[in-house]
Amino acid sequence: SSGIIREHLEQIKKHNNQLNALISIFEQEAFQEAALCDKEAEEGKFRGPLHGVPVTIKEQFWIKGKNSNTNFKMLKDFVAPEDAVIVDRIRKSGAIILGQTNVPKNLIDYQVSGDIYPEGKNPFNTEYSPGGSTGGGAAVLAAGFTPLELGGDFGGSIRVPSNFCGLYGLKTTEKTVPGHGNIPLP
Repeated sequence: SSGIIREHLEQIKKHNNQLNALISIFEQEAFQEAALCDKEAEEGKFRGPLHGVPVTIKEQFWIKGKNSNTNFKMLKDFVAPEDAVIVDRIRKSGAIILGQTNVPKNLIDYQVSGDIYPEGKNPFNTEYSPGGSTGGGAAVLAAGFTPLELGGDFGGSIRVPSNFCGLYGLKTTEKTVPGHGNIPLP
């Protein structure tokens, strides 16, 4: 896991400053978690199907102790009080969270721009948008920053960025994924 995490973080360090796809990078935490996953694997213990797999999380989903403000100045000081249910489940499956991905203001645009973070860019042509609202997530996947992204889709927010970035995106059946911890409290 440690080597896989290192490779992805090197890719992020080389290219994220041009794409603004990740707005938070959890390098130290990722390396600590990878070392633990490696140790567990050596002992024949595996947490679940994502044991040691790097993932990124769309900024709308709560990660305990991290900002979750949907790129909107009125919510700029919101810090998640706990992990979203889906983030907790991803952690328990063994995934290693590399960071949070950029979103448009209040999750309402196909352009990844808002009040707080720099504008997100398409990795194939930085003159174009990666789509929205999971645009930062689509950009990280297409740029090879992560093999897996947790996105969200109410009206095209996974499907549109997937199309813009040449990816496959899955919108789950409505109400199959718990919504608690999805979008900051006002």
